[in-house]
Amino acid sequence: MKLKILSYNIHKGFDWRNQNYFLHEMKDFIRSSHADIVFLQEVVGKNEKYKERGFIDQQFEFLADELWPHFSYGHNAVYDHGHHGNLILSKFPIEHFDNIDLSTNRFEKRGLLLCKIELPKDRSKVPYFYAACSHLNLLHGGRLLQYEKIKQEVLSRISQDIPFIIAGDFNDWNKKCAHVFEDDLQMQEVHKTMYGKFARTFPAAFPLLTLDRIYVRNAQVKKVKILSATQHETMLKHLSDHLPYYCEVDLHGP
Repeated sequence: MKLKILSYNIHKGFDWRNQNYFLHEMKDFIRSSHADIVFLQEVVGKNEKYKERGFIDQQFEFLADELWPHFSYGHNAVYDHGHHGNLILSKFPIEHFDNIDLSTNRFEKRGLLLCKIELPKDRSKVPYFYAACSHLNLLHGGRLLQYEKIKQEVLSRISQDIPFIIAGDFNDWNKKCAHVFEDDLQMQEVHKTMYGKFARTFPAAFPLLTLDRIYVRNAQVKKVKILSATQHETMLKHLSDHLPYYCEVDLHGP
């Protein structure tokens, strides 16, 4: 079954300078991607200061409304006036989800939002797949611990023959996550599979760093695209600090 996937760090709805609020434009863009599954990072679940300024503070409900009938939000960073975290939007039913704590220090509260998603019997030979969304640490030492934690969770929860997708902002600027995801978990990074290298997605205005990843298992990569400002000038030129990451895959079973 073909699956359209989008991963995007939306920077809490603000541009890279934290000056302009573009959540409505982001929603329009996400809609235009026609993705079946959307992995979003830095999504606000509650923020009293946003509410005082007239901004949408329950962003997960706003983004899901009228677009995706199923969604799961996992809050990671909790503060006095609210919280933010990861969000998965799905056109297919989410059977259950877990928000697994990946925090390694008190300054960076991180999580792995893991969903089991049902697929339509009339369109898919595979009854379900797993999808995980994450936003990992800035520092390399913390990410190494998180890679191992993710590996143990995947090995203990997901059968080797079940399709699995993990996507998000890995902050993997030094490209050190491959040994766990590619060697230990036998996954493919979609841009690397298609073009032989990781995708440059940050900063959006002049992307140099390869921070974002989409890894798949039991799926054939069909199409990969980094949606740049030159392709969607009015839509993306002033939106988040990351570029959106899109791919299409065919899921298959054993």
